[in-house]
Amino acid sequence: MRESKLTEMLKGVSPAEFKRFGEFLNSPFHNKSKKVLQLYELINENFVDFDANKVTKEEIAKNLFEGDLNNDQNARTLISIFTSLLEDFLVYEESVKLDIPKKINLLKSLRDRNILKTFDMISKEIDEYNRKDYNRNTDYYYNDLTYREITLNYYGEDLDLDLDKSYIDMSHTADYLFIVSKLKILNTILSRKILSGKNILKEFWAVQHIIDYVEKNIDIIQKNHPIIYSEYKILIMMINPDETKHYADLEKHVFVNMEKLNDEEQTEVYYSLSNFCINRIALGEDKYNHNLIKIYTAFEKAGFYRKNKNIYYSDFMSVILCGLHLKEIKWVKYFYDNYKSNIQHEFKRDTINLAYALIAFEEKKYKECIGALSKITFNYSYFYLKSKEYLVRSYYEQGDIESILSAIDATKHYIKRHKELLSIHYDRFTIFLNFISRLVRLNKKDKAGQKLLMKELDKNRSTIAREWLIEKIIELK
Repeated sequence: MRESKLTEMLKGVSPAEFKRFGEFLNSPFHNKSKKVLQLYELINENFVDFDANKVTKEEIAKNLFEGDLNNDQNARTLISIFTSLLEDFLVYEESVKLDIPKKINLLKSLRDRNILKTFDMISKEIDEYNRKDYNRNTDYYYNDLTYREITLNYYGEDLDLDLDKSYIDMSHTADYLFIVSKLKILNTILSRKILSGKNILKEFWAVQHIIDYVEKNIDIIQKNHPIIYSEYKILIMMINPDETKHYADLEKHVFVNMEKLNDEEQTEVYYSLSNFCINRIALGEDKYNHNLIKIYTAFEKAGFYRKNKNIYYSDFMSVILCGLHLKEIKWVKYFYDNYKSNIQHEFKRDTINLAYALIAFEEKKYKECIGALSKITFNYSYFYLKSKEYLVRSYYEQGDIESILSAIDATKHYIKRHKELLSIHYDRFTIFLNFISRLVRLNKKDKAGQKLLMKELDKNRSTIAREWLIEKIIELK
């Protein structure tokens, strides 16, 4: 098979899932075709290192339809049936995870069949689950709305019952579904910087109404609708980043309720909190490093990184850099050892080498640092720039002025060629290179020059490696 729909799908299925797919196919309820099972076994033989070239349409025709005049067409048909069954299996896999939607569908079936006792029993189970569910997000309100509609249709046939409150509650659920859906969409737009906070208020309908409603009912929202509260705080943080109270409110809310958050909601608040801190640090507000390490340690304790098998390189390096900045070397090494295997495969090798180099630098093992940096491929600008920064710093610590100047010159040429790609980082890195060039040429007796450089560093609070540069100027004294 060439890179077909089936090939693509098989590459996205884990070995454990493919094994369960075999069990799925062996059930007569799902599949009655022996040829489908034979194709499964043929693919299964090559599944660990799946290669479409080993299980081609021609190979299927030869193995499963030998001597058949229509073997080519039969192979095509079989592949199509097999692909459809794999799609059905993936849908089944997702449905197994979702307990409440299954119970709601069961409730609908019971209502249609007028099975009263079981209907009441399942209704109570759903009520109890909904009462305890902390993660009242889009899925929660959608399911709750569907559930209320089913029960109202069922009980609504009895004209003697007073159902006014039930209809009012259903209306409120519809309102909350709209609010949480809208907030999540707005926050995604702002996080991707498609529009600014001010434009969000102008361009999108009902945003100000939602903000006003939540603020008017903030205590009830926080207590009974915690995900709406989180999304509201995230929105206000992005609209008014200078009002740090909203960050503090969200941080407290998340830390108190960390264990109750599901994976999806944990991920959302993790990036909202950490990105806010990273942006403040980039503006020179160093105190937010302490907030950032609190976020990282709290989420690590909650199993956030353990469950994430595809940690993005920038997220991994952010944890390493923050911990090293605060001299939490023991914790950084613990994090490195425990989660380096979870780094996204494409960036794993370079990320591991870069993180190791930074830890070695902090431990004053400069030769080890340079050795690890030499193994990095520089396929991405982040790895190039961060490697050059620590290469220059390591050369300086070793007193190797010639190597420093060579590295600075090479880096200047690189950033000029990639100016548009680097954007804001171009200015920050240019400033760093200028400062290190001047530091190298500073004489220990040149007190005026040292004072001037220190004064300029005080103005440029977002300079890369600013604290290290200050430390080196002080050493000259």
